[in-house]
Amino acid sequence: MLAKKLKKLVVVYVRKSRLKDVDAIEIDRQIELLTDYANSNNMEYVIFSEEGSSEDWNRPKLKEMLRELERGIYDGVLVTDQDRLTRDRTDFGLFVRFMKAKSLMLFTLNKTYNFLNDDDIFYTGIQSEMDNHFMRMTKRKLLRGRIQSVKKGTFFSIAPIGYEKDEFTKKLVPNEKRAAVVRSIYDLYVNKGYNQTEICEHLNLLGYTTNEGKPFTTRSTSIILRNVAYIGIVRYELENEEPIHVIDAHPALIDEDTFNKAQLNLAQNRKVPQTCQRGVYSLSRLLVCPKCNQTLSFCMKYNKRSARKSLIKDERELYVLNCFASKSTKGKRETAVKCTNYGVKASRVEAAIFAQLKLKLDMIDNEIETIIRGDNSYINEVEQKQMSLSNRLSALDEQKKRVQNGYKNGIYNDEEAAEEIESIRRQQGTIKQELKTLEGATVKAEVDRIQETKEKIEHLLSRDTSNQTKTNKLLSEVIDKVYYWKEKNDVGGEKPFEILIEYN
Repeated sequence: MLAKKLKKLVVVYVRKSRLKDVDAIEIDRQIELLTDYANSNNMEYVIFSEEGSSEDWNRPKLKEMLRELERGIYDGVLVTDQDRLTRDRTDFGLFVRFMKAKSLMLFTLNKTYNFLNDDDIFYTGIQSEMDNHFMRMTKRKLLRGRIQSVKKGTFFSIAPIGYEKDEFTKKLVPNEKRAAVVRSIYDLYVNKGYNQTEICEHLNLLGYTTNEGKPFTTRSTSIILRNVAYIGIVRYELENEEPIHVIDAHPALIDEDTFNKAQLNLAQNRKVPQTCQRGVYSLSRLLVCPKCNQTLSFCMKYNKRSARKSLIKDERELYVLNCFASKSTKGKRETAVKCTNYGVKASRVEAAIFAQLKLKLDMIDNEIETIIRGDNSYINEVEQKQMSLSNRLSALDEQKKRVQNGYKNGIYNDEEAAEEIESIRRQQGTIKQELKTLEGATVKAEVDRIQETKEKIEHLLSRDTSNQTKTNKLLSEVIDKVYYWKEKNDVGGEKPFEILIEYN
């Protein structure tokens, strides 16, 4: 009696290209052909399926398939054609090396390849060159076709608010109901002098939304105000080529003069973010929460509902935001528990800071006297601080070694180890900078430093603080940070808060 033939175990890989190739086989059809082939050839199989470019070797399912093949339990890989794996000759060379090392076969609908056979490696190499050439030709054809379509006014992106795409021509056509919103934005910005925040408040108050059904933000109005599509232009950018501009590609919603005025206003009103420039408000980048260490931000709020409805700018007041509102969008997503530090009118915090600066000024002369009388105690204090910082530096070195050992022993993965070590390096850099400032510290140097601080505070208290940019610059020269804490909100009346100033 003949022994029963053992079944081969293979991985089936199917991929749908993002290129619009008329000859490409859809995923369902690929699976049907390959499973029929496997059943007819006494094969058991596991299927890996995805959509992606043949130029991208880091496709998720391809990577997962290669990890599965590492287990050493499979006989090979089954695909409709070699180009389903990759059309890049370098990537295919890496694949061949991997298959040869694992003694795996490549099965296609037309031929079986054994990479221990030099002839099969030669044939697959030729096929790889042909696939690579075909890919380049296809991309060139697609690009030429797209350029021709753009020159005829075809709009390839999602239609901006105020327009729809014609089902047949793919050109933009106005949606009159939504176009009125766009015209209103330009009118408020160019003719009525509204800023983008006020425009958003106006539109949201009237119940208007973006194409996604969301409230308007300054980002969404900025995109609308900068989009040349609203003056009938289609702009298409190509890699390493000059952008294509097609004038009168579709009906304009905004006249060119209004659009140009909007661009001029945008250029004049552009402000550098607080993260890049101190000086937007008097206390910008100075207030810090002592509980969560969040740097607090600011916003303008209306004091009365009537003012909010009528958008009277003069009745707005600057407020310090709470910790959660001060976070970036990413930070808000990552926040598990919101900090309980409440916001407050900025003028109250500013008044408290200036009151403490006046007290500091009164105390500075006494500080100088104390340092001069007890010069030995000051030197001892510096030495103790240097020792403490050096001990912290050594402790961080030990911590770094533990992370490195943990990585070797598999406790940390690559990303976790790199993140931990980078955090330790940042802390060490800060400590080294502190140690550097303490080098050569003398009583005279400390007295000179305090005297300089005194002069800066006197200058600050004697000048007009209405220019917030200059005030912030002066405050930043004297103050490193101000820890701010407020337990309760101001509903029902103003509640107390605490501040602690750390001087430079």
